[in-house]
Amino acid sequence: AERSGPRVDVTPTPRRTQWIQTLLGAPLLALQSLRWLALLLTASALLRPLGGFDALPDVSWWLLIPGLLLFATPFGRMAISAVAARLLLRGLTPGDHPRGGRWHLRIWLAEQIAQQIGAVGLAGAPWITYYARALGARIADDVDLHTLPPVTGMLRIGRGASVEPEVDLSGYWIDGDTVRVGAVRIGAGSTVGTRSTLLPGTRIGKGAEIAPGSAVFGRVPSGQRWAGSPAA
Repeated sequence: AERSGPRVDVTPTPRRTQWIQTLLGAPLLALQSLRWLALLLTASALLRPLGGFDALPDVSWWLLIPGLLLFATPFGRMAISAVAARLLLRGLTPGDHPRGGRWHLRIWLAEQIAQQIGAVGLAGAPWITYYARALGARIADDVDLHTLPPVTGMLRIGRGASVEPEVDLSGYWIDGDTVRVGAVRIGAGSTVGTRSTLLPGTRIGKGAEIAPGSAVFGRVPSGQRWAGSPAA
């Protein structure tokens, strides 16, 4: 059978990038253990004064308290993730970037840090709007945000809008050997249903409604209801 359409040559991810990701794997996984290490050392500090626990490590509270605040509390972990993302992605602009290139690697690393350190979990759900703002997103008042914001910070949500759980707001996607990055804007009073995907460059007008499970490309006029994949 003959091919339909032109042939597209996709450049593989550079081996250099693959090696960097592999080498970063160990320190990234170590981030998971810092929370448990802080909790275990705190337990040790509490048990030692009771007697019979002299074999446990003796750690100063001056070290334990900052460690607990940073690694064992939701706002501490969010702060680490937000600072890392801001430093790594400073200067990132919307547009097309090579897969495996500098910006692709930095976006990947920022997401891995957020995931491994547990920046947002059940305990951090009430703080997710503050986390989004710390990443650089512009979130108006009275917004119901129940999904993860993009580490790029390229998100703008108008007053009174609602974004339901598991909506993909990552603001980038990989198209062959290209990483397409763009901002997502959600107008005031609009609703985005659960498990929907908003592709880079999506603009949702005021008072619009996106049905659950939809995939949105481009602009949605104000006051309209769109559904489907692609949504229309």
